[in-house]
Amino acid sequence: MKAQALSVKECTWISEECHLVDELHGDLQRDSLCLPNIFKSKKVKPFTRIQTGPTYQVYYTARELLLEVLDKRAVQELSRRGAGVKAGATHQSREQSTDLSEEEYAEALTWFSIVLQSGLSVGQNCSFDSELTLKLDGWQGVLKRNSFQTSLLPLTRLEDVDKLEAISAFCSHLTRRYQALYTPGPNLAVKKYRLSYKQAPCSLYLAVLCDMSSGFICNMYLYCPEQLLRRSKKPVVEQVVDHLLRPFCSHRHLIHLDNSACMEGKLTDIFSNLGINIHFVPSVKGTVTESTSSSSLPIMSKQRQTSEDSLVAHLQGWTGPALFLLSDLKGSVGDVFLPGLWVTLHMICINTFVLHTLQSSSRQVQLTEFTKTLASQLAVDNSVTVPALPQLHSSSYQETSITNLPKQRKNSSGQVMENEKQGCSSALRLQVWNPPGVCGLDNSGNSCYLNAVFQCLCSTVPLVEHLLNQDTRKELTRSKCRVSMVFVRLLEEMWLGKSSSCAPVEARTVLCSILPQFNNTSQQDAQELLLFLLNALHDDLKKVGRPQRRPSIRQLRQDQNRNCATAVVESTIVSNLFEGQLSYMTLCMHCDHQVYSTQTFTVLSLPIPTDIIKCSIQDCLSLFFEQSVLSGEEQMMCSACGLRRETVVQTCLDKTPEILMLHLKRFGCKGKNQVKLRTNVMFSMKLDLNPFLSSPAQNTSCSSYRLYAIVNHTGHLNMGHYTALCRNALTRTWHCFDDSTVSEVQDSLVQSPNAYMLLYSRKPFQKPKIHGL
Repeated sequence: MKAQALSVKECTWISEECHLVDELHGDLQRDSLCLPNIFKSKKVKPFTRIQTGPTYQVYYTARELLLEVLDKRAVQELSRRGAGVKAGATHQSREQSTDLSEEEYAEALTWFSIVLQSGLSVGQNCSFDSELTLKLDGWQGVLKRNSFQTSLLPLTRLEDVDKLEAISAFCSHLTRRYQALYTPGPNLAVKKYRLSYKQAPCSLYLAVLCDMSSGFICNMYLYCPEQLLRRSKKPVVEQVVDHLLRPFCSHRHLIHLDNSACMEGKLTDIFSNLGINIHFVPSVKGTVTESTSSSSLPIMSKQRQTSEDSLVAHLQGWTGPALFLLSDLKGSVGDVFLPGLWVTLHMICINTFVLHTLQSSSRQVQLTEFTKTLASQLAVDNSVTVPALPQLHSSSYQETSITNLPKQRKNSSGQVMENEKQGCSSALRLQVWNPPGVCGLDNSGNSCYLNAVFQCLCSTVPLVEHLLNQDTRKELTRSKCRVSMVFVRLLEEMWLGKSSSCAPVEARTVLCSILPQFNNTSQQDAQELLLFLLNALHDDLKKVGRPQRRPSIRQLRQDQNRNCATAVVESTIVSNLFEGQLSYMTLCMHCDHQVYSTQTFTVLSLPIPTDIIKCSIQDCLSLFFEQSVLSGEEQMMCSACGLRRETVVQTCLDKTPEILMLHLKRFGCKGKNQVKLRTNVMFSMKLDLNPFLSSPAQNTSCSSYRLYAIVNHTGHLNMGHYTALCRNALTRTWHCFDDSTVSEVQDSLVQSPNAYMLLYSRKPFQKPKIHGL
């Protein structure tokens, strides 16, 4: 398959579509090349009064809005039908069809995400084809291996009527979701569009019913005029408008329609009997007609675009990415299924743009930038949880003023949740002046866990100072330390670069080469990656800092006299900052024999109290350090008794690290099922570890810590999303890093029920001493 720009151009109704047909041709039972009324839903009760304006369901994130519609059942309509065709059956019964697995759904989202990452462009973008090809060429291997794409290919071999029937099943589910999300205002418009790609028109036409005040597409209809003419004696325009308006007959809307469809007033008479008031308006200047070249463009208004104009600009037509069969692009008969599928996906993106924009005021977000970001976030860690992921919140884009988010939002079960981001400031400030160390990281394909870890380490000032030191960099280069060098280059770009975001592609590539368990597009554990990354940095840094020479005999003897645990340890900035030490006292319950041992740690993995809604970080620490009794199969061997005995274990903190990293163990098992603990763990900006020390500290500076970074996880075990909250040492303000999206956050809003890792510093960070800063 090959990437190609799909243009959707507004056009007028032609005379052949506006007169009666003398003869009835074809099969009356089947609507060849005609997409049935996908937005009709018998489950939605009609309103009994005229709406004064559109109403819509309030959600918090754009990604949440999209996945509320493009859910697992919608994707299943396509993939299962394709599987049935491959097996030799055009249709599958419900008994034969199994539920779509999480992996299959994730593959579909990945496929959509990769292709749609170029975004939608209003009007026709002449450079879109070359840009699209350049972006997607590197993804061809991934696309070919994508199981969802493989499942769709059999659908392209069906008859045209069956192809659109498959799209109809896909769209019918989307429609029911949209009717629950949005109720249009009183003024609607019917618009007709021509689809084209590779500079040639497609056999499909698109007609939409849209809300003129918001640009929301309330209904859509894909059809082929020739097939409709054979199907019914009614004029094509009457059939199309009837399909679009039928779900809204009882709403008493005013319908605006291009006067090229007037039919000498007959159309008004036909629909007035149904209670629909049609108002004909002059044809839009520059609208494509059948005699117009396929490269013609709708003429945009030369007046300065207001925010309302930007919101509805797509109604004049748009260009978007699509995948087509190579045979279609070589001049053979064009496929109907793929253009219909992609224009439907474009419509989903457009409606997501409209609904998300309606949630806030004073927005100047453009459709192109919005849809690019939305697509890049679509398959983040294969997440399907709605509404779990804080993606594309109102501060994600350039705005002219502070965005006011709704005070409440609803989750997928209808529960009202408090807005966590109402203290976010406008992203315009970050666009104009990004403080050093405040830099978003592009998602390179389910890499949010990696980006969150990088952001936390980027905010660890002592580590940054050491790695960006000129002498350290020379030593790393001379010692050929791959991991450290790519990480240093990334830190340099984040602290000294000019861009608001950068792509950590090189760092990810090198890490995946030495850590193959992360060389895939599946969701990974950020805590596990952090440990591996620190170990890799530690191993690299051990190679530098002193001459590589053979130790003397005297030195070897001294090492042999030392404790083995300390003889082999070589300290680096990593071990000096992140390593602490635990002490264990085991007591035999039979003979009272005591044994003392120690263990070095980098991260403390804290258990979370179960069966409660809220607890504190102190509760988790107390649970970690509480005395435990080992009995039954867990009994330990007593060196004094020579037998396994019931044993008491007491854990204490022997040495506190400079940087304390706490990992909340949110994932576990409940019976045979793996679950995530959603307990809201309350934490404060300051933390005192004195109650857990093996010997109480006389100086509180050894046990007092200040919070400087948080890794948040939303979603569930297999599907979720990571973000980071970090305090910048220069501005002394908190920022939320959601991949490439950065927003400033008030101190009072740092607390989150999604906290997964907490990073504390024993000493407050000062302005980093970085050459060039």
